[in-house]
Amino acid sequence: MVENDETELAMDDIGMLIQYFQFPVLRSEYQDLVHAAQLLDSLDSLIDTGVERLVIDG
Repeated sequence: MVENDETELAMDDIGMLIQYFQFPVLRSEYQDLVHAAQLLDSLDSLIDTGVERLVIDG
């Protein structure tokens, strides 16, 4: 998706998968996701999914 300039959809899909399956996300993993979203100019898409509610310390 990223290669086809669909970065917003890619970040949405990642966030929706995490939300749907209620995957716990380590804080370091979330920071990696945020960094990637910033590089792809898609931070809003990631934040809109609400993934940060599933972030755990560890």
